Order: sequence, then C-alpha cells, then structure tokens
Amino acid sequence: MSDGRRKTEATLVAERLRDEIVRGVVPPASKLKLATLAQRYGIGRAPLREAASKLAAEQLLVFEDHRGFRVAPISREDLISVTHTRQRIERLALTDAILHGDDVWEGEVMAALHRLGRTSNLDPTEDGRARFIDRHRDFHAALCSACPSTYLLRFRETLYAHSQRYRTLAEDRYRRDARRDVADEHEAIAQAAVDRDTRAACDLLEAHLERTAQTLIDVYPEVFGTKIPPATDTP
Repeated sequence: MSDGRRKTEATLVAERLRDEIVRGVVPPASKLKLATLAQRYGIGRAPLREAASKLAAEQLLVFEDHRGFRVAPISREDLISVTHTRQRIERLALTDAILHGDDVWEGEVMAALHRLGRTSNLDPTEDGRARFIDRHRDFHAALCSACPSTYLLRFRETLYAHSQRYRTLAEDRYRRDARRDVADEHEAIAQAAVDRDTRAACDLLEAHLERTAQTLIDVYPEVFGTKIPPATDTP
C-alpha cells in the first residue's frame, strides 16, 4: 500500500475513532484494543496506529509505555480546564470572525441556527440525538468559521470534541435539566454575532459554555463535585 493511501486511511480511521470516543461508544479510560478495532474497521494495524497517534496528540487518547493506547479519562479538573480554555479560544476566534465575516458568513450562521432549531436535545431516539449532536457542532463551528486563523479554528475544534465527550457522558441527565433554554441561548449568541456586537456575542458565548459545564457538574456531583470556579484572567 502506498504512503498516500495509508495516510488517507489513517485520517478516515482517526475521524471514525474520534467520533466514537466523543459519543462514548469507546468509554473513558478504556484500553484501545488495536486488534479488535482493526477487525471491526476492516483495516490493518499500521493506519490504526497512525490514527491513534493523531488522537493522542489531541489528548483524546493517552499512550502508555508497554501498554499501548488508552482513552483519556474524565475528571472535574479536566472538564474545568477544557471549559476555561475553550472560553478563551472561542472568544478570540469569534472576535476575528465578526471582524472578517461577510454577508455569506452571516447567512451561514443563521442557517446553522435554523437547522439546529429544527432538532431537539430532548429527542429520545438514536437518530434524533445524533442529528442534534451534529447540528449543534455545526452551529458552533459556523459562528467562528470566518476567523482567518487556521490554528485557532483547529484548536477550537479539538476543544469542542473534548466538551462534547463530557456532554455525551452525562446526556441522559443533562437532557432532563429544565433550568435552561438552550435554544434561546443559541439564538442570542447568533443574533449578537451577525449584529456585529462583538462584546455581547463573546460574553453570551462564554456564559453559554460556563452554564453547560456547571450543568454537567450539577447532574453528576458524585463525579465532578459541586461548583465550577470562575476562569482566572490572564495578564
């Protein structure tokens, strides 16, 4: 097999494995059984190892000497770190997106909001849940899509995957939390963004991410403890 084809295979496998980790199909802290995965995916071990190395660089997998790869564990500290880092990165990316975005970007944001609004995180069916997860990801990506920095966008995407992993783990309890109107939160962020109200859009987005983390902590106190501390301002 040529290097080009193997790299393509490894990229496709990384996408599939990332999705399974994020959706909780491959549980946190579980050992990655390469032989089993290679058989299930119908590929050789070489591209699977390449894919695993890529996800280790994204910190979704952990490599242990003489033990191989293991899915990254979850913890309160990690959830808080992911949330605070994502707040900072998305604030930068959204600021740049508002500055550089044109009419097409505005249309993409509102179209993504509309598509998301036609789904519900309360849909109990597997297809319904998958549709909401996909459209929720697409909406948050659309908000920052006009940011010209590929580094910011790539880092934002990685952090989003980590956030979604926590949401998925607590999905059943998270969905029953009636204290928030998440659809209204999304609409307010989108409207402020296309109105070019940078501060309002960023503040709303930051609060949205904070509420999500706090909700997860509230519904799983036996795992995460109680209240999430505020982010520490950087100098």
